[in-house]
Amino acid sequence: MWLTPSTAERREENKTPGGLGNYLARQASSKTYLSRRGSGQKKALKTDDNDDLETLLDPKETKEEYDFSGQRAYENACIKYGVVPAATFHKKLSYSTDIDLKHYGLGPKGALAIAIPMVINTRVTKLNLRGNSLGVEGIDNICRMMEENSTIVDLDLAQNNLRSRGAKIVANMLYVNQSIQRLNLSDNGFLDIDARKLALPVEDHSSLTYLNLSHNNFGVEGGIAFRKMIAENATLEELDLSWNQIRGYGAIAICKGLKENNLLRSFNVAWNGFHEEGGIEMASALKASSTLQEVDISSNRIPNEAFLILIKVVKDHEKLTVLKIGKNPITEDAALAGLEILRQALYIKLERLDLTENIYTSAFDQKVQEVTESHEHFKCIHGYAHSYGQRKLKSFDVVDEAMTFLKNYVDEHNISLVELFSTFDQDGSMSVTYDEFREGLKMARIPLSPLQVEHLIQGLDQDGDGEIDFSELVIGAEQHEQAQNAK
Repeated sequence: MWLTPSTAERREENKTPGGLGNYLARQASSKTYLSRRGSGQKKALKTDDNDDLETLLDPKETKEEYDFSGQRAYENACIKYGVVPAATFHKKLSYSTDIDLKHYGLGPKGALAIAIPMVINTRVTKLNLRGNSLGVEGIDNICRMMEENSTIVDLDLAQNNLRSRGAKIVANMLYVNQSIQRLNLSDNGFLDIDARKLALPVEDHSSLTYLNLSHNNFGVEGGIAFRKMIAENATLEELDLSWNQIRGYGAIAICKGLKENNLLRSFNVAWNGFHEEGGIEMASALKASSTLQEVDISSNRIPNEAFLILIKVVKDHEKLTVLKIGKNPITEDAALAGLEILRQALYIKLERLDLTENIYTSAFDQKVQEVTESHEHFKCIHGYAHSYGQRKLKSFDVVDEAMTFLKNYVDEHNISLVELFSTFDQDGSMSVTYDEFREGLKMARIPLSPLQVEHLIQGLDQDGDGEIDFSELVIGAEQHEQAQNAK
């Protein structure tokens, strides 16, 4: 096996001075200090009302019981590694099964400090470490802990900049830990070369039911690597591969793997590049599947022909209740034809057809009504929708919606508007052509429909010179903010 270091080596390392296992053994029964909430000062814990320091050192004192919560080990670890204790984490160790530390700024040392008590703790089953800049050292600490911990079954490691070295560490952990059921590895900068590292242990994992690999940089080779993982895994029920760059042969490979899977219920590949070939192959996979209940293939450049093939398969599917296929270049004529196929069916299991961001006329609304009359449980969502999924009014300002997406993007990625614009502006002229602006939005993967992009371009180019200046983007952002404040 290609594990590096091996499980045995890691366990041997933990027995050495300074190793995690040895440190835990020493710390679990030692006298500790607790960072008092509010004062920020570390005070000695008392065993009685006597403040005399000698009381704490009295050899006749009764030995304290073993701390199964890990609180004392956490206190000692914080002192040893110079980490400011997280009061919420310390408190919840004693009673909670769910610990949420997302965006706590833990870093590598903070990760080590929480890993130590989590080896002892047998209560916590869910741990959220999203957005903590763990890096390689931090994820190594967490994964060493997970190799020893069998009670945490839900682990969120999203947005931690793990990259290739982190992917290998996580993969090694998955070979050892066979009890984890839910794992989120979204937005960690993984590449195609990391796909095989992660796919191999998942393929044979005995407990994993949910895996999120979205918002990474998997492409064609990544899709090919995931084929066998999808086909062979016997536990996964939900798989999220959205917001990657899987297309061509990679998209086809994923669908072929899906065709051989007998357990997946939810499959999300939105915001990739399946195109017509991938869409047709997805229809073939759906036809072969007897378990899929929800499929999201939104924003994949699925054309009319592939859409209609998918609808014909969905019409007869016995399990599928949700198909999300919005933000694709599906014309109104094709959409109407798809609804007619559903209307004519004696019975359809489909409850929700999501065509969000696809704008059609009142004739489409009428056809939806006809389908609903034949199948009362059926709903079709189409048109503009804001982030909470509610329908927009027809008078909705397309430019305002696009500016909202831009604002959300810079806020979520903690960058400024000028930093975003500079990625579009390759020559540093502080001005970009329409094509450069379109390409920049595409590369940044900002979720704008083609119609939104065109309206945004026309709205920003106030002098009509065929280019968008940075000053025009700033003015547009200010006008958007003023409009929002006025609401």
